[in-house]
Amino acid sequence: MFRHIVMLSFKAPLSARDHKDIVDQCRAIKEALPGIIDLRFVANASDRARSYSHAFVADFIDAAAHGRYQQSPVHAPLKQKVMALGQQLIVLDYET
Repeated sequence: MFRHIVMLSFKAPLSARDHKDIVDQCRAIKEALPGIIDLRFVANASDRARSYSHAFVADFIDAAAHGRYQQSPVHAPLKQKVMALGQQLIVLDYET
């Protein structure tokens, strides 16, 4: 299994509408692309995370499935939305 984590800070607090849109996009990506075990967008419950208020946590069957996800046009609208709203991000990828 291959795990992909993206911690995010946003330029402004994320609206309920934007949060729902991102969650819906994650659901659509998971349904459209084979090899995704799970794809979640979550709010950070920690008070130690500085400004990193949300994260994507994605599990793939293997690194190749993650590579296909990164290159897929289905993923592009989500990346564009996050880049427009986001301030900083940190990525952690690893195999389990």
